Amino acid sequence: NTAQHSTAMLQIDHLESIGFKVWIPPKPSTNDDTGLPEYEILGTDGQICQIPVAPQQAVTCDSGAMCYTSNDVKMEAKFLGFFNTLGRLAGGGSLMSISYTNEGDEMGYVAMTPSIPGVVVPIDMREYPNLLCSRDSFLCSLGTGEDTVVGMGFNPGSSFAACCCGGEDFIMQEVKDGTMCFMAAMGTVITKTLEDGEEILVDGKSILCMTAGIGFDVRKTADICSMAMCCGGEGLFNTVLKGPGTIWMESFSVGKLRALFPPPSDNQSSGDGGDDGGDE
Repeated sequence: NTAQHSTAMLQIDHLESIGFKVWIPPKPSTNDDTGLPEYEILGTDGQICQIPVAPQQAVTCDSGAMCYTSNDVKMEAKFLGFFNTLGRLAGGGSLMSISYTNEGDEMGYVAMTPSIPGVVVPIDMREYPNLLCSRDSFLCSLGTGEDTVVGMGFNPGSSFAACCCGGEDFIMQEVKDGTMCFMAAMGTVITKTLEDGEEILVDGKSILCMTAGIGFDVRKTADICSMAMCCGGEGLFNTVLKGPGTIWMESFSVGKLRALFPPPSDNQSSGDGGDDGGDE
C-alpha cells in the first residue's frame, strides 16, 4: 500500500545518504549497432543472463555456465597460455576459457546461469576496470577471453594476519578490462562506495567483489578474552576495508552454504553403512 511504499522509499533514501545502495538490476544500455539491450536478467532467484549476440560477436564464460543458445552460436574452448591458465585455476576459474561465438548472419543469443542458487550481478568494466572478487564469482563477460581477463589476484591485506584471518583466501579472483562482466551472487546484494580513508567492518565471507586499491586489514572483534570471542560465534577477527573504492556485498555466500551442510564424519559414514540391512 501507499504507507509501505513511502516507508521503503524513506529507508532507501537513508541508505544512500550514508553511502549504501541496495543493488537493483540496472537498465542495460542499448547496443548502437543492433538496437537491442546488451543483456537481459531473467527471473528472481536462480536467474538467467540472456545476451543478444551479433554475427561474429562472442560471450566468454567458465565451463558449465551455459544454459541455452541459438542454433548458429558455436562453442570453442581456448587454452590461453600456461601462465594465464594457471592464474585462472588459482582464482577459481576453469581450465579452459569457453567462448560462444555467433557464426551465423543474423542475431543470436546465449544464456548463462550460475551454478549456485543465486542472482546475476552485471558490472560495467568501463567504470570499474579492475576488480578483486571472491573465488568462483565470475560467471561470464561480453567478448572473448582476451577482452576481459580473468585470472589470479592476491589478497590486498596489509599484513600476514589480514591475509590469514580476514575471511578471504590469500589468492582471489581478478577480473580486468572489457565492457560488461557478470558475477554470480547469493541473497541480497548491497554496494558501498568508500571515500578516501573511510573504513567499514565486514564479515569476510560477505564480500562479493571490490575495486582494486581498497585497503584490507583485520581487527579483533572485541577487547575481551580469546575464549569468549571464540565461543560467542563471531570469530576472533572482522575484516576492515578502507577507501577509496566500491565494494559489493552479498547477504549469503557459498562459504556460508557449505557451513550449513558439513561433510559427514567417518563415524557417521560407517554408522550409516551398518543400517543397510534393515529390520528383520
